Amino acid sequence: MATVAYWRGLWAGSDFKPGDEHYWIMWPVQFYEVITLTAHANSAGMRPLEYELRVDNIRTEADPTGGRRLFFTVRNTGPNEIPAYQINYSFVSP
Repeated sequence: MATVAYWRGLWAGSDFKPGDEHYWIMWPVQFYEVITLTAHANSAGMRPLEYELRVDNIRTEADPTGGRRLFFTVRNTGPNEIPAYQINYSFVSP
C-alpha cells in the first residue's frame, strides 16, 4: 500500500511582482517517489485582489553518487503583486 506524506514551505518578502519568478530546489528525492507541487498566495492580511501563481519548469537531477534533487520555478502569472505565498508538497511512495 502506498504512503502519502506532505510538507509546506512559505515565502514572504518584498512584493513578488507580476512576471517575477523564484527558483527552488528540494532534496533528498527518492528514485521511486511521486511528488506533486502547488503554490498558493497566502491571503492572510492581503488586499482582496486576484492572485495567480504557476509552478513550472520542473526538472530532476541525479549526481554520480546517487543523490537526487528536484528543481522548479514559481511564477507570478496574475495581475497583482503577491507579498507571500505557500508551496505545498505531497509525496507518494510505495
